[in-house]
Amino acid sequence: MTTTRLSAQLRALGMTLAFILAGGLPLSAQTTAASTAGPNDENQDETVVLSPFVVNAAEDAGRYQATSTLAGTRVRTDLKDVASSLSVVTSQFLKDTGATNNQTLLQYTANTEVGGIYGNFAGVGATFTEGATENFAPPHLNTRVRGLDSADNTRDYFRSDIPWDSYNVGRVDIQRGPNSILFGIGSPAGIINASVNTANFKNTYSFENRVGSYGTVRDSVDLNQVVLDQQLAVRLALLDDHTQYRQDPAFSRDKRLFGALRFEPEQFNRHSAHTSLRANFERGSINANQPRVLPPGDDITPFFDTGPNGINKTAVDP
Repeated sequence: MTTTRLSAQLRALGMTLAFILAGGLPLSAQTTAASTAGPNDENQDETVVLSPFVVNAAEDAGRYQATSTLAGTRVRTDLKDVASSLSVVTSQFLKDTGATNNQTLLQYTANTEVGGIYGNFAGVGATFTEGATENFAPPHLNTRVRGLDSADNTRDYFRSDIPWDSYNVGRVDIQRGPNSILFGIGSPAGIINASVNTANFKNTYSFENRVGSYGTVRDSVDLNQVVLDQQLAVRLALLDDHTQYRQDPAFSRDKRLFGALRFEPEQFNRHSAHTSLRANFERGSINANQPRVLPPGDDITPFFDTGPNGINKTAVDP
């Protein structure tokens, strides 16, 4: 009888294992169990969850090369699997080049141009997308990609008129050429997407001060605080950028406040469930008198031209 019971138990165990392997129990493909924990380690079953809808700039810290993106599919995808022409600018590249916005970044990236005094093309004509003429376009919109037109500016892949700034941006995705990421309404030149920073479960504090030519001063603060371990974190960023130019009275004063919240309640993150609530808010103002790159126009001298093309020689047939 003992042998019979043992055989029955072994058969039952074999059926259970077959049921699990056949997919009878829910298994998550997004989690990976720690394999280095000892048999008595309490963290042996701890899992690492990778969200398919979030790409965190902290993953690219200290590197020029990013590994994944949301561009192209809006789902986390390896860059090597994205067919479109795409460049990802990491936070380390922004720091090493001193780039803080479109005006100071696009001169370093492939197939992109930006107008203005920092630019690498004139940018004085009209742009089809924004309808700006004679260099009065907002500086962050006075761009050209692949020599076609100005790119659409997006914020976490939503079109936005807010000019991005590195004080709260961790990475910039530049997608060149026609794309489907904006569902057919995007510019034929492409998009320039800025991914704003999110709150992380690690305390970090930073302060940056820059001093430039002609009295330019830029101050920024970035504070990330964990309130509840692995559950609640908040982030606060401040910017005060006062840019002066050689041309007087040109100036630009950019003042902003940014806040982010991340909440992952423990009661909703058990077993295979994973819940993450994220929110961010930004408020600011930009007061500027942008420098002019075109020389003053002269409509007086031609009036005194004695030749046949002089304004005072022009006749109008009523």
